[in-house]
Amino acid sequence: MSRRLTWALLGLVLVVALAVGSRGPSGPVTEDQRARRITSIVRCPTCRGLSVAQSDAPSAEAIRDEVRRRVGAGETDAQIKAYLVSRYSEDILLQPKTAGAGLVVWALPVVGGAAAVGGLVVVLRRRRLRPGAKVSDDDQALVDAALGR
Repeated sequence: MSRRLTWALLGLVLVVALAVGSRGPSGPVTEDQRARRITSIVRCPTCRGLSVAQSDAPSAEAIRDEVRRRVGAGETDAQIKAYLVSRYSEDILLQPKTAGAGLVVWALPVVGGAAAVGGLVVVLRRRRLRPGAKVSDDDQALVDAALGR
């Protein structure tokens, strides 16, 4: 099998695996699942390093109860988040905004990754031996000695 065909098949397997793995759960979301999803992106006001879903603090329990009550009342996720933001400020959400300064938080890893890949490509192309380049006699002697020629 040629090298290109092998890489093409490997790429196809990767794309199929990503497509299958990225599918969301099937079926409708229950109220409990919605409440857990919302509380997992809300910061605990007492213990700043945890989400409300992870924390056992009384304030986190109160927020979980409020989220469950609002989910049960039929409010949308956006309405519940807006209520929490109005009560605790934008800092209560663990996910940064996707506009303004929050956009930098989302874009920086993508830009950094692209720069790293670009730098790697440049370095590898510069290191590749050019077709017209000559190997010095000293270098060829070292290679021959290492290979036992």
